[in-house]
Amino acid sequence: SLGGLKGATMLLPLIIIPHLIKSIGLELVGLLALVASVTAYLQTLISYGFAYTATREVSRNKLDKNKNTETFYNVIYCQLMLIALSFFILLFLSLLIPFINDNLLLLLLSLAHLSTVSISPSWFFQGVEDMKKIASGEIIGKVFSFLLILIFVKKPNDVLLVPLLYLIGQFLCLYIYGLFIKKYIYILNPPKFVFEIVKRRLVDGWSMFVNILMPNFYNNYSYLAVGYFSNLSAVAAYDIVRRIMNISEQVIGIISKVYYPVLVNNFNSFNKFLKVIFSIALIACLVLIISSFIGAVFLESTSLDIDVNLLYIQSFAPIVFAFELAYVINFLGVNTKDRLLKNITIITSIIGFILVSV
Repeated sequence: SLGGLKGATMLLPLIIIPHLIKSIGLELVGLLALVASVTAYLQTLISYGFAYTATREVSRNKLDKNKNTETFYNVIYCQLMLIALSFFILLFLSLLIPFINDNLLLLLLSLAHLSTVSISPSWFFQGVEDMKKIASGEIIGKVFSFLLILIFVKKPNDVLLVPLLYLIGQFLCLYIYGLFIKKYIYILNPPKFVFEIVKRRLVDGWSMFVNILMPNFYNNYSYLAVGYFSNLSAVAAYDIVRRIMNISEQVIGIISKVYYPVLVNNFNSFNKFLKVIFSIALIACLVLIISSFIGAVFLESTSLDIDVNLLYIQSFAPIVFAFELAYVINFLGVNTKDRLLKNITIITSIIGFILVSV
């Protein structure tokens, strides 16, 4: 089924890790993770919270082709400007920061990949409640990328191929989305670029952008902290743990995304949504606890330097994540309380940043 295929793609990042460790080595896997954490800040800038604000708008447009065409292209115009700004920022920082200068090509390829991920119109299909289109494009693109990596990445000198092959897979994903989206918009009849409209959209979306930026700031900061105070092998080990946790977060995130446009049009479904998302979160916790016991046994027979207590602690993360999505994004976000949402996020993110630093 489509759900089963989607579940399989969530496991692909974990499946590819042993191949990368064997082919390019643990330290370069850590370097890739560190590079991804740096460019993730710029990806947040490019995404700008449109996954929520634009989704909400498309959902309220219903299936009005004219309105949806205008929304789609104006979001793309915004993101193209933000992509140009992101590359400028990265090139400027390369003049100031030795790590960025030393790994500039790898960072540019990573940013190019994440830029294509950011402009993916999955938010649009979420708004029109056509989730199958999101899964179809994502599955084909990811599987294609991973197959290319298995075929072409064979030695440490191939490290640059990893973000490049991810980029190729994402281009395939965008092409598939382009075929699907013709049903909902006039793809060959874009509205004129009007700077004032783009500027107003960016200003209106500022609160949601800050709401997305702050958690990502301290989440990615943890990678930078591990890299600064330890070494690239430790970053790789930390990344493996985070990838395991990311599977449960993706599952809960899918539930949130499915219900988001539904709640925009009918908030009476919120109680039902709470039951569903917390049931999934509890199941995810149990699975992660069991997996942590199995992982602890496995780690004893490997050279990976991962504290098993980290696995046990993060097993309870799905409950926290479910609370955040339910009462922050799917409650305040749906009810356009973006400014309140921003203030809460800033406070909690500062607390999180302090705790990570300690």
